[in-house]
Amino acid sequence: MNTRRRLAAVAVALATAVTGTVLVPAQVDAAGRVPTIKAVVRDTTIRMNTHRVSAGLVRFNVVAPSGDHTLQLVKLRKWYSWPKFVRDSENAFMGMMMAVQRVDRGTLWAGGAEAKRNHPGRFAQVLTAGTYYLFDQNGPSVTKLAVTGAVTPRGGPATSSTIVGTSRERFRAPATIPRRGWTLFKVTSDEPCYLVMRHVKRGTTRAQAGRFVRAENRSQPAWLRRGSAASGVISGGTQTRFHYNLPRGQYLLSCWFPSEKTGMPHATMGMFRMINLR
Repeated sequence: MNTRRRLAAVAVALATAVTGTVLVPAQVDAAGRVPTIKAVVRDTTIRMNTHRVSAGLVRFNVVAPSGDHTLQLVKLRKWYSWPKFVRDSENAFMGMMMAVQRVDRGTLWAGGAEAKRNHPGRFAQVLTAGTYYLFDQNGPSVTKLAVTGAVTPRGGPATSSTIVGTSRERFRAPATIPRRGWTLFKVTSDEPCYLVMRHVKRGTTRAQAGRFVRAENRSQPAWLRRGSAASGVISGGTQTRFHYNLPRGQYLLSCWFPSEKTGMPHATMGMFRMINLR
């Protein structure tokens, strides 16, 4: 998650990218049908097939024609402005606890997805009425989404596994899950979290992973393998569905969101776990 680099770029683009957003007419949803928003993320723009949708479960398909991009969805409290969010987020990921606390309390983090060329990302989220910001964690792109009306019950994509971020900065997950499909990621703590799934060499131990996540200089260890996926950040007490498609093997789960208690990433406090994908 390249949050610090992304936030610096977003701050420069705020005036034109956010205030210049034009909302297009609302989608017409068939009864009980889940609306799908297609978001095309480029280096400086996010284009969507609609900027208005009715409240309830919404699916997002994230496409990146080039480069690596991570779309994040947030809704800000009435007392919290976008410029304050940008400034506090940048400081929060530098370990400033007061900034972490303001970000946690002023923001509803509503998930997201990574996307690369030929590898789109997908997630599904229940949205309530209000204005949401969608931004690229890896660049300056930002836009708005208007959600209207009362939440309409809608069925979502079937999930094949559930992974939980707990109040003790730990993950609770099955020892083995399918190598691809939809997973339900839940956070039962009162702090935001996100889930990174990173392929590792078979036989990598928790002790090795612990040394890696706690190291000040996190150079890439030899046991890391190609293949990863990540959910967007979600607030404490919420959940999201996200889709992944990864090679079989052993994976390290971790969360790098800063703790409002210590300012340190959750992973360095013990929020990492090994699982298998088959």
